[in-house]
Formats: sequence, C-alpha cells, structure tokens
Amino acid sequence: MHDGDHDMTIAFVGNPSVGKSAFFSRVTGVGVMVSNYPGTTVEMTRGTVKVGQKKIDIVDLPGIYSLGTSTEDERVSKEYLVREYPDVIVNVVDATRLERNLYLTLQILELGVPVVIALNQLDAAREMGIDIDAPKLSQILGVPVVPTVATKGIGLDEVLKEAVDPSLSPEGRIRVHYDNHITNAINDLDVDFPDTASVIKLRALENDADFVRMCCRPHEADLLLSKASEMASEIEDAHDMAISDTMARDLYGEAGQIADSVLSIVEKDTSLKHRIDDMLTSEYVGIVGLAAALLLTFLLVFRVGGFLEEGIVHLFETYLIAPVEAELATSNPIVRNVIIYSLLGIEAGFAIAIPYIGVFYIILSVFEDSGYLTRAAFLLDNLTHRMGLHGRAVIPLVLGLGCNVPAIMATRALNTLRERRIASTLIALIPCSARTVIILGLVGTFVGYWAAVSIYVLEIFIIFITGWILGRGLPGERTGFIMEMGPLRHPDVVSTLKKTWLRIREFVYIAFPLLIVGSALLGGLDTLGILDIFENAVSPISVGLLGLPAFAATALVFGILRKEMALEILAVLAGTANFALVLTPLQMYVFAIITTIYIPCVATIAILKHELGTKDTVMISTFTIVLAFTVGALVYQLGMLL
Repeated sequence: MHDGDHDMTIAFVGNPSVGKSAFFSRVTGVGVMVSNYPGTTVEMTRGTVKVGQKKIDIVDLPGIYSLGTSTEDERVSKEYLVREYPDVIVNVVDATRLERNLYLTLQILELGVPVVIALNQLDAAREMGIDIDAPKLSQILGVPVVPTVATKGIGLDEVLKEAVDPSLSPEGRIRVHYDNHITNAINDLDVDFPDTASVIKLRALENDADFVRMCCRPHEADLLLSKASEMASEIEDAHDMAISDTMARDLYGEAGQIADSVLSIVEKDTSLKHRIDDMLTSEYVGIVGLAAALLLTFLLVFRVGGFLEEGIVHLFETYLIAPVEAELATSNPIVRNVIIYSLLGIEAGFAIAIPYIGVFYIILSVFEDSGYLTRAAFLLDNLTHRMGLHGRAVIPLVLGLGCNVPAIMATRALNTLRERRIASTLIALIPCSARTVIILGLVGTFVGYWAAVSIYVLEIFIIFITGWILGRGLPGERTGFIMEMGPLRHPDVVSTLKKTWLRIREFVYIAFPLLIVGSALLGGLDTLGILDIFENAVSPISVGLLGLPAFAATALVFGILRKEMALEILAVLAGTANFALVLTPLQMYVFAIITTIYIPCVATIAILKHELGTKDTVMISTFTIVLAFTVGALVYQLGMLL
C-alpha cells in the first residue's frame, strides 16, 4: 500500500546478514549502517528511488528468520507486511545458505503479495564452490529470481525492474505441501471462513493470535482462533508434537528439496581465505589474534589520534585563542569569558573528540564489513555463557565499543527479558568510543599507553564479575541461540568511509552545538561565581575522597550529557588541553576511571528507559554511580600509598 507521494511501495525482507541493508543503501543512497553480522537492522529504514517514471518508496525491514513472533525484529517485520501491505516484496536471499533462507521465502510466498527474489552474495557462494541454477529456482518457486552481489551493485537494477513490472503477480507460485492433517484442517476451515486467506488459517492453527487479529475483524479472529485451536489439538495428538514443529518440519523439508534440486557443489582447493578463517576461529590462535587486534586498534587510535590532537591544539592555541584573548583583555568580563570558553569548547571538540572517534570508527567499520566481528563473537561465546548469555548476545556487547545506544537497541534480538536486562547492564559499562576519547586522550596521551590499556583490563574485569553475578542471581528464562557466521569479505573502502562519516556526523550535528552552548554557559557561571559555589559544595567528595581538583566535578556533570564532553569541559575549565600542566598522572587516571564507569550518558539512559522501563534504568544508573565512586576512591587511595 503506497502513500500519495509515491507510485508504489517495495519492502526488503530477508534473514539477518544477507546483504539486505547493503542492497537498500546502494539503490536509495540513504545512509544506513551496512554490516556483515546478524542483527544490524533493528529499526525500519525508508528511502526513495525512481525506476523509469515511477517514484518508489523502499522500506528496509529488520532481518528475520521467520514470520513467527519470537523476537522484536520478527514482530516489527510481520506487523508491517500484514498492516501496511506493500505492493511488492523483494526477498533478499543468501546464496551461501540457500536452504535456511528458503524457509522464510516459502512463508513470504504464502502472503499473497507479489515477490521478487534477489539471490545475493553469489560471489561468496562461488568462492565456497556453490553453484545455483537461478532460472530453475525461478521456475520452481514461480517468481522472478535475480542473481545479485549487493556490495558491488551487481543485479540491483534488474531486481527493481522486475519489481515494477506490471505483469508481476502472486499467481502461479509454489504452494507448500503440508502434512495431510494440516491440509485437511485448512480445507475444513475453508467451509466456515471462505473469504479468509489460507495463510491466516495456517497462522491460526499455530495459535499466532497477533497475526490473525492483524488480518481479521475482532469477532472473526476470535471464532477462527477458537475453531483452529480445537483442530490443532487433534493434529498434535496424532503427531505427538506441537503443530508449529510439524509445520516447521514441512517447510524445511520443502526448502531442502528445492535447494537440492538447484544447487551443486564444486570441489575446490582450500583457499587462503578459508585457511585464514580457520585460524581466526581456532580456540588458541583466534583468542591470541583477537587480543592482538584489540591492542593494535587502541594503539592506532592512540598514535594517530594523539598526533592529530597535538597539531589541532597547537593551531587553535597559536592562531585563534591567544589572539582573541589579547583582543578581549579590556572588554566586559562576562562577554570575555563567554567568548573564550566557547572557543575552548570548539577547540576541545576538534582536538579531542574527532581525531579519536574518527580513527576508532574507521577500524570498527573494517571489522564489521569484513565479518571479523562475528568471529570475535564466536570466540567470546564460551565467556558470555558464564554470564548467563548466549551466542547472539555477543554482538551487542561488541557493538557497545562503538556506541552504547545502538548496542542496547540490538538487544531486542535476544529472546528473553532476562538476557536483555543482563546485556543492557553490561553494555552500560562497556567503554564506548566517547569513553575511549577520555581514556586515550587523557591517560594515553599524558600518562602512557599501557596505563590506558590497564583501564580497559579493569573494565573487562568489572564487566565479567557483574555479568557473572547477574547470570547467577537474576531470575528468568534461559535460552540458547545458534549464531550464523557470514563469510569473510574484503571491506569496501567507500562503504567504510561512508559509515564512519555517518557516525561522526551525529557528533558534529548534536554534540558540537551542546558543547559550544555548554561552554558559553560555563563562562557566564564562572564569571558570576556560581561554579565556585557548586565545586565547594561537592569538594568533600571530589577533592577529599577522589583526590581530583575542584573543577573536575563540573566536568563530570557535563559528562552525563555526552561522555566525551567530560574531557572537553575539563579542558575548558582548566584553560588548556595540555592536561599535564594542571593534573597529576594519578588525577588523570582516577578521572578517566570514574568517567568510564559512572552513570551512562543521557541518550543511553533514554534508550534504557525505552527498552527496559524506569525501574531497571534507575537501578542500572544507581549501580554505575556507586561503582564508579567506589573504584575511583580505591584507586586514589592505592595510588597515594604507592
């Protein structure tokens, strides 16, 4: 169903990690995150493209494995397909996992919406020695099948041309051969509900009440569910298994037969890529490689970011701040402080945040697009089991190194509230890129690289202990999960740079205005003496307990808005970005530890409230504050003794 601004709507549907978001990004030019791991598209994304004279509204739905209701992703996608009813569905299928993907395809074909299959990742399939007869697959399914390689833009235009073809219709497509008991039940339901589609009756037999109520009027839905429930009980007694398992068996059986008839395996020598893959996922070499990759990541961020920071600070101090200070020497104190503090805020943003965040996101994008993140998740799977988490939960935890907000959103893919609560709590403690700015920009630059690394080691220890306690003490259902691992890929340079800019852009557009306004406000408050009143009030804690300078307390408050602002405001209040002039190494270390652990930023608090509710958000925030000040005080006291 299209709106008045578009001629038609096309929905992109597929399993996670099939290249759907890459396809969407290529054809629409909209900047979505394109990653080679499960769970990347958590929320629906839209874009517009013109095909001939037609203006098309394209919707990228969350990656799903079925039209069931076990995860938030599946619920969102199913609800859109049933309620919005797109004109055409483009089902993006992973050629390297054809049988698994066809399970969803067969369910989509039951919906009665015109469908085009984009047989994607054919390059990866060929590398694995897999050959698929696309024309034969099209003939069997009764819908167009177009071979594609989304990352290279191959076949995408043809998919869209097939999708807008007026002759495309839901007629003549394959029908799944369900068990006789199920087929007879559908025929019986046809008598009482002749105008209701077969797919709705199938979902009613599975007791998928959400689906049925989305499609039918309330009274009709209740009657259908009641009648179907009676039939389902008889079928379950006959098969001695749940009817959903019987249907899944039939769907997988059909998918397997189709895959076998169109797929052939060509024996190939083990390629260098496969040998590298085996090493990356081996128990010992893989763990050593992962540790080395993380150390190298932080070393690159530290070296490159530090080099850029030093150059930018020199330029600002020499050619902007010093001349402006000289010009304003005799002006009104409030005006002078507001202007100088604002310039110091701009300097802090350019010199401290962007160099470190930019370099970190480039490396994270390479890890994502190459497929290395899923290998890291595989290696850490046993560790997360000890924290009451499984498989797919590793991905949000690793994502947290970039930003806690999308990482917490990605926990929607976990099956139970218990797992989401544990994962969200741990993500709130993970050093995101903004915290990395503080650790490397302060401790790494002015204390030493290994001192900065020690903070990450301490964080890992705290996260593991917290997870271990929650895993054993938090009540709730425990489930397992099998995580798919996509093939290794060569990261696309353009895609990597595009993704990096999209992430930095959020900082430039949102954090910069906050930073400048906040700095100007501080300038005014400082002139009026209000900052002194606040700092004196909290000095028993900030100075007495933690050993920090009085002005550090104000910086910590601003860190709640955005984590990196704690360091940027610290530079503003200190009057310099050369922290060695105003802080001791121990003070820098304690400040970095507290900022890394204490209350999440406002955006993270907001997403925690949205995902888990007010009670859990307050508990997580309170826990992190108490933990931060406890650890900070212990480190300070230990540092004084040494």
